[in-house]
Amino acid sequence: MANFPVASWEHLTDDLLPSDAVIAIDGPAGSGKSSTAKALAKRFNLLYIDTGAMYRALTLAALKGEIDCSEENLLVELASSSSLELKTGRGEIGVFWNGEDVSLAIRNPEVDAMVSLVASHGGVRNIMVKYQQALGRRGGVVMEGRDIGSVVFPLATAKIFLHATLEARVDRRFKQNQQRGHQVSHEELTEELARRDKKYSERATSPLVISPDAHVIDSSGMSLDQQNDACALACLVNPALDLELDTDLETALREIPGNYRFAYAIMNGLSRFFGMKEVNCQGKAVPRGCILASNHVSLWDPPLVGSTFRRFRVHTLAKAELFRIWPLGALFRWVDSIPIKRKGFDGTAFNLASESLLAGNNLLIFPEGTRRAIGFPGPVRNGLGILVQATRAPMVPIFIRGSYGRCPMGSQLSPLEISHGPVIRWHGLDALLETTDRKEVSRRIARLCQSAFEELQARSFDRISQTDFEKKVGCKQLKKFALRQKKVFGT
Repeated sequence: MANFPVASWEHLTDDLLPSDAVIAIDGPAGSGKSSTAKALAKRFNLLYIDTGAMYRALTLAALKGEIDCSEENLLVELASSSSLELKTGRGEIGVFWNGEDVSLAIRNPEVDAMVSLVASHGGVRNIMVKYQQALGRRGGVVMEGRDIGSVVFPLATAKIFLHATLEARVDRRFKQNQQRGHQVSHEELTEELARRDKKYSERATSPLVISPDAHVIDSSGMSLDQQNDACALACLVNPALDLELDTDLETALREIPGNYRFAYAIMNGLSRFFGMKEVNCQGKAVPRGCILASNHVSLWDPPLVGSTFRRFRVHTLAKAELFRIWPLGALFRWVDSIPIKRKGFDGTAFNLASESLLAGNNLLIFPEGTRRAIGFPGPVRNGLGILVQATRAPMVPIFIRGSYGRCPMGSQLSPLEISHGPVIRWHGLDALLETTDRKEVSRRIARLCQSAFEELQARSFDRISQTDFEKKVGCKQLKKFALRQKKVFGT
């Protein structure tokens, strides 16, 4: 495990992991996700949440009720009208369907054979994902499944993609079935796991994929203890890297040139005038050469987002049209903005942005490419993925809310706040590129960024409920902004 990007990983200790950490474990059937998740929960004193058990419980109920598992509407109706309860304890979980303990029954071979079909339905997953996300936002949990890091909890403290060869997974599943008293042959298990691998990787809704920021661990030749230790070490990497970041704001401000200090002062005054609140921004330490990726709802976004930066040079990718407006062009160049043409691929702009990141400057981008309707972040353009692949620059997702309806001293109709997510580091990128073409990798990076925006938005709505003004304006903007997207990008 010496390839972990920490200066002295041998000396990492378990107490580095924060008590509110979320650990997301993905991987194919039989890779040992459940066993490792339980072990990590016990080791780090976290709650273990078996998300697969939720789909298994629904599958069991459908089989008992003789409901066709290919009928999505019937399954959605069953899930919506039933009570599913996860009773968590330290390192274990009990599954109750309509008050009945089904913890053991959901592990039988009949459920094994049908659960992937049930989980493939978009409507079913929407219900389950919302429930899983609510559990995850409490913090202090270990979750395992097949899209936990990429979809369910994109801002997890640690993400692991646990993999093993088909042969190794069949052997493990065979031993598990023997212990449970289920008689299934090696041949049947090989056929079943291969079929499930194909179905999970090819399904349209939340397919099994490696999240670009996940640690990829092949446990084929490992014992269970070795697998658990490797995963525990992976959980400590991001917290250890975060500790290495410089948090001294005073020194950071002295190091930046005078034009930046002046610009930051102006932007800070602007944000105070509009009553903007910052969430996880004050004293935020970020790596040098970091992509600062923000959603985009208003022309006021750049200066307001910029007011949360207080360290290092921050270059900005801005649409080329703005540089033709006097005196904006001169002002943008004064603070190192880079003009970019939004139609097609602007190689000059991307080269300048890449050079800036590799030189240790941070880069503010609005990766959606143009403004989006309030409450509907995304889609994120593939340019973000191109930058990441060219530079391996870490990313901080940023969510701005309320800049469209801002007013002096703040507004109850449109609360103005900016929240910073955690640093996203691309631990799984090299492994992903070994099996996936670059365009698809860019799409996965884009989807992860959009998921991060959606999660930050959900957290914001948890703090202050989405207002009627925001809902009304957002719905009105949908058609207008879709037309703008087509005009700008041709899609």
